[in-house]
Amino acid sequence: MDAALRLLSIRARSRRELKLALARKGFAESQQDAVLSRLAELSYIDDARFARDRASALLRNGKLGPRAVLQRLCAHGLTEDEAKQALAEAERALGLDPLATARSLLERRGLSGRPLPTKEQAKAARLLRARGFADGTIEQLLGAELDLGPQDG
Repeated sequence: MDAALRLLSIRARSRRELKLALARKGFAESQQDAVLSRLAELSYIDDARFARDRASALLRNGKLGPRAVLQRLCAHGLTEDEAKQALAEAERALGLDPLATARSLLERRGLSGRPLPTKEQAKAARLLRARGFADGTIEQLLGAELDLGPQDG
C-alpha cells in the first residue's frame, strides 16, 4: 500500500499503470489486486476520473487534437471506449472547437493569416496531423483538398 500511495503522490495514475508499477517493484499479483481494490474503495484510483482529467489537461493546452489525446489515454492503459467517453466529456466541458484549436496552433507557428505557398501548406498539414487533428479539420482550415496519405488510428 505504501508503494502505491507513493506513486500516486507523484501523479494520478490509471489502474493499469499502477498495477504495472507494482509488478515492476516485485509485488505478487495477489498483493497488487488487494491494494488496487482497497485504493478503488477509498477513491484514490478511478479510471473514469483519471481519463477525464487527463483528457481535459491535454486539450486545455491547445497543442493536441482529439486523435492524439485518444492515443495518449490508451497509452495509460485505458480501453478505447473509456478514452472516447473521457474525450467527449472533456470536449463538452471545455467547449472545445477542434477547428479553432488547430487555427490557434498554426497562428503560434506563423502558418496562418496569409495565403500559404504549397510547401508551407504541406508543412502546416503535417504539423496538424502529427498533433492529432482529423483530416477533415485540416482540409477545412487550410482550404484545400490535401494529399495527406493514410491516417493512423
